[in-house]
Amino acid sequence: MRKWIFVTMAMLMLASLLTACPQPATPTTAPTAAPTTPPAKKFRVGMVSDVGGIDDASFNQNTWEGVLMAIDQLGIDGKFLESQAQADYENNITEFAEQGYDLIITVGFLLGDATYKMAKQYPNVKFAIVDYPSGGEETPNLQGILFNVNEASFPVGYLAAAMADQLDPADPVVAYIGGMQIPPVEEFIVAYENGVKYYNEKYGKNVKFTGVYVGDFEAPDQGKIQANSLIDEGADVIMGVGGKTGNGGLAAAKERGKLGVGVDVDQYYTLPNEKDILITSTVKRLDKAVFNVIKNAMEGNFGGGTNYVATLANEGVGVGPFHDFEDKIPENIKADLVQIQQDIIAGKLWTGWGEKPSGVKPGVGFRVGMVSDVGGIDDASFNQNTWEGVLMAIDQLGIDGKFLESQAQADYENNITEFAEQGYDLIITVGFLLGDATAKMAAQYPDTKFAIVDVTYDPPIPNVQGIYFQVDQAAFPVGYLAAAMADLADPADPQVGYVGGMQIPPVEQFIVAYEAGVKYYNEKYGKNVKFTGVYVGDFEAPDQGKIQGNSLIDEGVDVILGCGGKTGNGGLAAAKERGKLGIGVDVDQYYTLPNEKDILVTSTMKRLDKAIFNVIKNAVEGNFGGGTNYVATLANEGVGVAPFHDFEDKVPENIKADLLQIQQDIIAGKLSTGWPRE
Repeated sequence: MRKWIFVTMAMLMLASLLTACPQPATPTTAPTAAPTTPPAKKFRVGMVSDVGGIDDASFNQNTWEGVLMAIDQLGIDGKFLESQAQADYENNITEFAEQGYDLIITVGFLLGDATYKMAKQYPNVKFAIVDYPSGGEETPNLQGILFNVNEASFPVGYLAAAMADQLDPADPVVAYIGGMQIPPVEEFIVAYENGVKYYNEKYGKNVKFTGVYVGDFEAPDQGKIQANSLIDEGADVIMGVGGKTGNGGLAAAKERGKLGVGVDVDQYYTLPNEKDILITSTVKRLDKAVFNVIKNAMEGNFGGGTNYVATLANEGVGVGPFHDFEDKIPENIKADLVQIQQDIIAGKLWTGWGEKPSGVKPGVGFRVGMVSDVGGIDDASFNQNTWEGVLMAIDQLGIDGKFLESQAQADYENNITEFAEQGYDLIITVGFLLGDATAKMAAQYPDTKFAIVDVTYDPPIPNVQGIYFQVDQAAFPVGYLAAAMADLADPADPQVGYVGGMQIPPVEQFIVAYEAGVKYYNEKYGKNVKFTGVYVGDFEAPDQGKIQGNSLIDEGVDVILGCGGKTGNGGLAAAKERGKLGIGVDVDQYYTLPNEKDILVTSTMKRLDKAIFNVIKNAVEGNFGGGTNYVATLANEGVGVAPFHDFEDKVPENIKADLLQIQQDIIAGKLSTGWPRE
């Protein structure tokens, strides 16, 4: 009863209140609060370092700087995990993947296997890896970040060679301290070495190159120990390539007053203790590359299954500033560096790493060393003409060529050894007298290619190619011509003579066939042109050659063949002074003996330059003829009769016609030159 009364009274009170309040004309809707937008989810990037750690002042640190750039400029959420050992790689990657990170960046070649494996396990996660290629369709969620660091390391090697040469001109040495011997490290070093070679080639220098791989990126103490060892051996400039291990090498250079070259970043800023000895750094713009990869991924342009490639052209790699060395680097070297980089970008210059651009000469980086006989490089004969073949290869093929002169036979082995120890690709020795030394050294250096002029081996030597000239095929018609000219000059008592060097087969080959040509002239025309001569026993005795030449002239000789380097040239000098005629050998000596050219009827040419060029070209192209002989003949124009020059109008037309027929008959095998002796 009371409950009902209470409810009734409450209802009456509510009714009176409602009656007392004014009512609006139209109904209204109560206002509502504005809807709130949840904060946008940040793009999350996780970086897994290699064992060098985030503070390696090198590639890990610079990669993280790229992530920091993206945090600052793009507003991403970035985090790193350091790998203390290779066993951490998969665990660290998995941690980011399980947390749903949008992009995981792994740093370095050694993370390749782990990154591939995890990319397959987490196909909806984007991955990018520094210094390792994408797997293409196999890993469509993985992008490689590659650096054509060879393009920058080559000019830096060139600069290092120039600075070593400036610091220690007597014995300049460029060196490196490497971490692990893996492709991204080898790429630095191979191109760096080729830059040194290119400097040597351009300036005719002999800057040596050496170095060591420590096998660890986290061993600065070992890097320092190995660098000190290299400095003890003469190293003037050290490149530290391999994280903290390489930095240890630079620390040794600093303590010992040597120069250094940094890598990955401009280490002038990351190694304050060593900055004053750093000439430059080979810079990989990891920060820029990583930033661009992150930016593209955020914008929906992730390059999964492809590679981001940093080059000189897109400024992804480069030569760092010279800093404290700006005024110490010669202006010509600075100009060279600019040109070198332009040529690399244009594909005109090969760094020695990767595929050779089609526009690059095929022999770039291929080194040829020539060891002369005692006649010397300026003998106006076979040594000089051999060197001209190397020069042809330098010009046309782009090889690096150098010669060493032998002052005595005792120098042969030493000179060959010097080239072999420097790792030359092909060593060319000149002349019969180097036969024993070449065979001995070829056995000691079986991985080095050798070629030798005027020697063949029986049995053949697998890493030696003989270069043999059938010079008798040219000496025979020249002897015929000499007989005709002697007969013309002195019909009453015509005599043909020779002044020879040493009596060895390559010299005898000239003389035997030359004499046979004289006999053939006598036979054809019923004449009695006499033949005489002398071996001096030396290739380096022009005075003795001249004495013997004068003696032959006193005996009635009208035409002298000088056959034996400078000794033979002495015989031609006697002919010039006495108003007689001369015959040159090996090269067209009309051009190499300007004082005697007006008495030279012709020369018996061995086209050593052409033969040497062909042997080098074949070796460059991978077709080296080790264990075989390159044979130069009349048919392949490897030997021949030189032009008549000033005697063009003095040689009878019937003799010219005879000479053409004789050469054709020799080529056809219808005419014997008398060599080899039966």
